[in-house]
Formats: sequence, structure tokens, C-alpha cells
Amino acid sequence: MDLREKPGKAQTLLEMLLRFRLIAVVVMVVATVSILAAKWDFLVGFPIAASERFGMWFAEMENVQGFWASSQYLFVAGLACVVLLFVFGGVRAGIASVVASFLSLAALYVLDGGEDLALPLYGVFALVSLGLLLFVKCSVACMLFPFALGWLFLSAVLTTLPWGLEDPNWLVWGALSAFGFACSMAFAVATGKHLGAGVPQAGAILKAAKQMLVPVLVGELLLVSAMAVDMPGGVNVLNSALWYVVFAAWFFMFIVPVSSFAPWERLRAGTRRVQMKDKKKKNKK
Repeated sequence: MDLREKPGKAQTLLEMLLRFRLIAVVVMVVATVSILAAKWDFLVGFPIAASERFGMWFAEMENVQGFWASSQYLFVAGLACVVLLFVFGGVRAGIASVVASFLSLAALYVLDGGEDLALPLYGVFALVSLGLLLFVKCSVACMLFPFALGWLFLSAVLTTLPWGLEDPNWLVWGALSAFGFACSMAFAVATGKHLGAGVPQAGAILKAAKQMLVPVLVGELLLVSAMAVDMPGGVNVLNSALWYVVFAAWFFMFIVPVSSFAPWERLRAGTRRVQMKDKKKKNKK
């Protein structure tokens, strides 16, 4: 009689995605290069336009009442996303997501529509991320460079979707970028926690990815719905559905598999800690 716990459908799907991770890398690189070659100006325009729109929106908020009137749905959705990351990812993952969200919004504020700053800022971020990946023994360091490449791919894909580069979609790009960064950092911290407990690299990545299922899928649904409600002209169901599908596919089909190429194994503890629930299962057997 086989007493081993059978993996669920979500775990089986994630295992398949990790098996074909090399395909994800090839698709991501080829698609990004192809789109950049044809739409480089449009891609650079996303952060510039988003930062301008964010600066205008920030300047219009004179008090708490004005802030609530202009972004009540988005604020509640963002708060719910953070709570989900705390509940399913853990305290450290939740804190990492809050810091990542703050840094993303701060980057938009600093950019402030500066055409000469977009590329240098991304270049510095990519180079620093690569250096941290190679020389720093930290879970966040293992995730920053894969996110930098994945963010470029996500932005490139968004330029090909049918809505075009028009307001208010600039802020949609900014919100999805911030949420993607927050989820990526939470995923990194959760993976590092499992590795610290002695779990093998593949198992740690799978466990962390399963922890991110609810925060990413439910949190993104709330975020996209809030943005659709706040957008002028009412809710565009088709665009909202496209945003949701693209972001979910990007995170689980590309970010998670591509991140598995990072040197996670150096974070793994020499001995594996067994939790009390695992001991109880063994005693019952």
C-alpha cells in the first residue's frame, strides 16, 4: 500500500513548468529581443508615461480625504494584497513585499517623466542585481536579476496587447510592475526559508510557488478589478481579463521557472529540520 501523499494538480503543474524551464528562458529571451527591436520607443515610454501620471496623481492629493476619493478601491485592493502575502507567505515574505512595493513607487516618483533617467535606472538596477546574484548569499539576491529580466519581458509583452500605449494604461503598467516586484520578493524570501530548513532546491521553489498561488491569483484579481473600476469610461472587461491572464502566466510560467537557475543551493542548510507535524505523520505510519 502506497502511503505517500499524492501531489495535487497545482503542484503537478508547477513541477511540469520547472521541468521545461529552459523553454521558458528561450521564449522569454527571443520574445523580448524581437519586440524590443520593433517597439523600443514604446517600451521606454511605459515608465516615463507612468511616472508622469503617478506624479500628477500624487500632486492632486492635498489631504487624506482627497487621497481616499481618488484611490479608495486601489488602496483597499493593495492592502488586501499585502495581507494575503503576509498570511500565505509568512511574516518575512510580507515585509519583503511591502518594502518592494515602496521601492517601486519611489522609483516612479524619482523618475518623474525624465526621459534621460529611464534607461540608466534600469541599467543600474540590472547590473547591481547581477552583482548581488553572483557574490551575495541571500534569497533576495537570487531573485533580483531574474525579476529584472522578467520585468523587461512583461513590459515587452504588454506593448503588444491591443489597448495601445494610452492613458490610463500607463498606471496599470506601474501597478502591475509594483505588484510583480512585491510577489517576486515574497517568493524569494519564502524559498530561502524552506532552504534554510534543509529542503532541496527544487522542493523549496515548489513550496514557495504553492504559497504564492493564492496571493498572486486572488490579489491580482482584486488589483485589476480596482483599476478597472477607477479607470475613466467604466469597466473594460476584455482589457481586465487580458491583464489578469498575462500577469498570472508571466509569474508562474516564467518568473518561477527562470528563477530556478539562480544559485539557491548555497542557501540550503546542511541538515534538514523536521517539523512536529512531520514527526506525527511518521509515528502514525
